[in-house]
Amino acid sequence: MPKFCVFAFHLDRVLGLNRTLPAVSRKFHFLYDGQSCPVVSWDASLYPEGLAAGLTNVKLTWGEYQDSLRQKCWQKNISPKADSGCSTIHHYEWSKLALFDFLLQINNRLDQSCCGFRPRQEDVCVELGYHAKCQDADHIQLENIIYRSQNPRHLVFTYNKGFFDRNEDNLDFRLLEGIKEFPEQAVSVLRTRKLREKLLQSLFLDQTYWESQGGRQGIDKLIDVIERRAKVLLTYINAHGIQVISMNV
Repeated sequence: MPKFCVFAFHLDRVLGLNRTLPAVSRKFHFLYDGQSCPVVSWDASLYPEGLAAGLTNVKLTWGEYQDSLRQKCWQKNISPKADSGCSTIHHYEWSKLALFDFLLQINNRLDQSCCGFRPRQEDVCVELGYHAKCQDADHIQLENIIYRSQNPRHLVFTYNKGFFDRNEDNLDFRLLEGIKEFPEQAVSVLRTRKLREKLLQSLFLDQTYWESQGGRQGIDKLIDVIERRAKVLLTYINAHGIQVISMNV
């Protein structure tokens, strides 16, 4: 998955979200026949009870998630009522996640059942029968919603497997459902058309990844996809009256 997690790290930093773990591409003679592979920074704080216990994961169904968006949990540092159904995650974090996942078309967090687009027969959600659950979408569990135990208000974006080959007529808009605000810093990068320049500068620092994607020509093709989706997202923001606000929390 080097194409995804390394690119995702650079996109995350360029947009000013800072929610992914650092990732680089490296070659090891004893792995993958010397082909490049991703190396992701280890963060022990994601495993407060040890590796065997797994990651600290928020448990929410789609319906509960939508309710939490309407309540704007933890906004202005106001503690929600005990019976509110809010998780520990700050309201703005969902906006950052939705923007990031839409650009990369990552559906394994907010839409693991592929309810928001037309999946292929070989997609995991079809092979494992998840897609059939879309008839009862409110009860579908969100997955891979990760946070650090000492920082429960902020998400950590892991498992960043996106899709560069998903056409614009089949994008997963379910990822944006319920979102009424987006982070100003990230949207400004998209609006000022600095995305390509910033991504090229950032990705060039990882020469192993750069070369593994075919150099400048291959990298440009990946950025082309993200730029097209950025245009779609900006159109969506304007059409739906989405607020663009500072989210420095």
